[in-house]
Amino acid sequence: MRVMRNKNDWMQKKSIIIILVVLLLVAILAVAAELGMKSGGRPNKIIEKITDGNEDNSNSDSNNMKEKDSEKEFEDDTNSELNTGYGYEMDVFSDKNNSTEEKTVYEKGYDLPVDKQEDKTAKKELHEMMQAVWPIYDKSEKGDTSNVVLPSKTIKKILDKIERCSVPAFFSGREEHMRNADKFDGFLKNAQKGEKDSIIVYEVHEDGGVGRNKYIFDGQNMYVLYVGSVWNNDEDVISIDTTYTRIKEWNYTKDGWFTGEFCVPEPPERSETVDGRFRILV
Repeated sequence: MRVMRNKNDWMQKKSIIIILVVLLLVAILAVAAELGMKSGGRPNKIIEKITDGNEDNSNSDSNNMKEKDSEKEFEDDTNSELNTGYGYEMDVFSDKNNSTEEKTVYEKGYDLPVDKQEDKTAKKELHEMMQAVWPIYDKSEKGDTSNVVLPSKTIKKILDKIERCSVPAFFSGREEHMRNADKFDGFLKNAQKGEKDSIIVYEVHEDGGVGRNKYIFDGQNMYVLYVGSVWNNDEDVISIDTTYTRIKEWNYTKDGWFTGEFCVPEPPERSETVDGRFRILV
């Protein structure tokens, strides 16, 4: 009897253990199923989030591209316009892809591009000045017509005429004080102080030709826009091509000497030496 009772107790305990194990397995499966359902819903949210993120990135990239395009257009426009010393910006070349070439030209400092309107104005004013001094030239002794050299008294009369036009003028063939010197003196002193300014100065040559110089100081560099004119055999005015050059270095002394050196071609671009130095008594 005792043996049978022990056996029955063991069977009951075994049944309880089996039931507990089954319940535990059921609970584990239930938890696993729930986790599976939750994990099964995640990818859609993740994909949705990634998609939204890509749309945001796409919009951001699009905006960045637009900003970069705008910056590029601004840089292109800026590179195509260089300060020429006229006091304003102008397109140097029609082809806006030549920014490297533009910079090279301006670094050299000579044969600089000339603004069409500035060129037109310079030639017009010079032609008017030549017409103003024509009566003096016409009546003067010219000597050999193939190599005209005007007498000093004729040069003086031409300078007197230009002086009455209230612009500075000097004779290129002799070192003497220029007419209306106070105006050019003021310009040079302003330039020494770093102030932007410009002035027109006429020069008379011994053959009766006249040159028009426009000195421009842009606050850092000084430039000269020059156009010359001569009389031909028929005593008509012939204009010489306009040149635009940067002055490499310059100095203005207390006793009135304006000296310096123009930018000129140098070897190997040009075999012979070009002297760009100048000396003017103001």
